[in-house]
Amino acid sequence: MGLCDFHTHSTASDGRLTPTELVNEAARCGLDGFSISDHDTLAGIEEAAARSSELGLFYIPAVELSVDLHIGGSAHLLGYFPGVDLSAICDSSSEIQHALQYVVDGRNSRNPAIVQRFRELGFDITMEEVMEEAGEAVVGRPHIAAVLVKKGLVGSSEEVFNRYLGSGKPAYVERKRLGDYRAIGIIRQAGGLPVLAHPKYIRVEGFRELGALVSSMADAGLAGLEAYYPEQAGTMVSFLEDASKKHKLLLTGGSDFHGIRHPLPGWCDGSLGVDTGKVMNFINECNARGSTNGKT
Repeated sequence: MGLCDFHTHSTASDGRLTPTELVNEAARCGLDGFSISDHDTLAGIEEAAARSSELGLFYIPAVELSVDLHIGGSAHLLGYFPGVDLSAICDSSSEIQHALQYVVDGRNSRNPAIVQRFRELGFDITMEEVMEEAGEAVVGRPHIAAVLVKKGLVGSSEEVFNRYLGSGKPAYVERKRLGDYRAIGIIRQAGGLPVLAHPKYIRVEGFRELGALVSSMADAGLAGLEAYYPEQAGTMVSFLEDASKKHKLLLTGGSDFHGIRHPLPGWCDGSLGVDTGKVMNFINECNARGSTNGKT
């Protein structure tokens, strides 16, 4: 059985490869399935779909939304759109685009506040430098980190997040997000499959509280869980596999590749990616809904 990867990021948000470059790499390495799930934007999905079709790659358009949880705290929600009319969900008048704009507006007001925090901490950094670093992409914390590293003010992006930009750190600033139930509804209304991303990062008190969260989100329309994710502990994977059976949820997986630590994903040598057999039910559901390019 081969590999697939349903969680990657391109230059449309905070990745380092363009949608076309990511698709080319996925096809070159012979992935069985692939998604680009950029943060809070669908800007790259039509480009990726077109290139995937040219190369015969099984591609599922996707997005990763930042959400506030109804129990408190925050999480990320992946939305997959197999068989959906991409021009419809990319239309600026669509409900999902309005929702994404709400989130991006929150991000845009947050970025200058973060830069100001760094300046107060003694770092010589400007918002103009951050915008230049981001280019046409949605500006976010990774771009701020990249500027700090390029200027030699901090050793690495990982250090920036660990010391300054992570939740509760000196330069961290909260921002507006969608509520989890609303985000699930918006993805469903657009014809998509909402999937809870990397549950390892959700701050809950043990598996009992996480189980209650999954149960309530499943009742609200959650379609799946991202069980197969880098460094997600075996106990967490087993819990998610059991939860998927209990609530009849799909299982997905992906690398969350951005290109920040490594310039290319390790799909060809097997160091990144997910065993296709583990997510076959998800792939079959996407096939049933109609993939974007016909390869199955």
